[in-house]
Amino acid sequence: MTLTAYLGLLSLGSIIQTRHSAECQQEEQQELEDLRDMAQYISAAEIDTVATVSIPNAPSERKVEMRENITGVMLAISTMVANYSLCFPVVAARHRLQALPTRYSYYRDTPLFGAKMIIYTYKNGGIRRLYPGFGLGLIGQTLSASYESGLNHVIAFMMPPTSKASKPMSVMATLISKALAMAIHVPLYPLYRNALILRVQSDSDLTNIVIRNSQDFMRFYKRDLEAFWPSHPNNRHVLSALIPSCILNAMTEKLLIYIYRRIFQYFSFNDDSSTNASKKKKDATVLHTFYPEIACGVISSIITRALSYPIDTIIFKLMVQHSGVLKSDTTYHGFFDCVKRTWLEEGGWKAFYPGWGIGILEMGVGYLILEASWWAYCATQWKLTTLGSSDTRAVRKAKKLRERLSN
Repeated sequence: MTLTAYLGLLSLGSIIQTRHSAECQQEEQQELEDLRDMAQYISAAEIDTVATVSIPNAPSERKVEMRENITGVMLAISTMVANYSLCFPVVAARHRLQALPTRYSYYRDTPLFGAKMIIYTYKNGGIRRLYPGFGLGLIGQTLSASYESGLNHVIAFMMPPTSKASKPMSVMATLISKALAMAIHVPLYPLYRNALILRVQSDSDLTNIVIRNSQDFMRFYKRDLEAFWPSHPNNRHVLSALIPSCILNAMTEKLLIYIYRRIFQYFSFNDDSSTNASKKKKDATVLHTFYPEIACGVISSIITRALSYPIDTIIFKLMVQHSGVLKSDTTYHGFFDCVKRTWLEEGGWKAFYPGWGIGILEMGVGYLILEASWWAYCATQWKLTTLGSSDTRAVRKAKKLRERLSN
């Protein structure tokens, strides 16, 4: 075929050119459809991939509950340790003023005097002097709780159930269990008495230093323990302080539990009336319950101490008598004689509230600790909420990319 003939075939209207154009359009249309389908597949795959990446790695409800419980326990322990540690110097100063026989002390015992007294003690003895006998109270409470727990197990194992036992046997079992429960106060009384002596003693016009080391402490403890023997000369005096102390301890324990329950029920009732079941389940973790329990415990403890303050004063005066810590020893002839002479010799009913200003400082320290624990609770709750709801930077970018791809 010559060149002229070939060019003629390529001219406008040629059959070959028309057929070629139609075939090209069909191929291009097919390629466009294939590319469009491929783009849709790629877009769908990208959306699925990004959606998978952007799903927040939220922990399960069990893990969230466990994390909140652990955090709540840590906050509760920290609050209790802070309350005991920071209030101890104030409590020690208050016990010192309660135990010392001083005429018209209520005029002197203002909160400012209490603060100056604590500062003076720190300047003359350092931080160690602010914590005399630190931890002895906790040791006593631990021993008492362990003894009561073991005693309950022994009684439950040895005694028949109340429904199967006769009435006289049941009464006898109750009396025996009560008597055995009170027996723990015999070894605890010397411990508490020497702890009080450590708080009272100082080189001053009113007191001596009688316990200087652990050997002195054990010697005094042994001496006080021997005083429980009926033939001991100080047996009557020890019982005059021990029996009121046991009665007061039982009464304050019941009163503390009653006040705590009343306060806790009052606040819980307001919350229960306005919360649904899911909210209640969420707030059942230790993180959300520790602060109401701690707050109710501190408030009920303050109220109980205020009500038992006069009897505590009398018991403290009896406990330091004949200990050698007072330069001019007192001569009280029992609990009621101490009440009578305190009323007559130290200024009437106000004499039963020595150190009342330091008591106000104690309430102030407790309030500050509650405020600090509240802010710690809020910060912890915010942090846990942030960790549960927010994602990493890559996940946030993936979420934005998913939204753009979806649109």
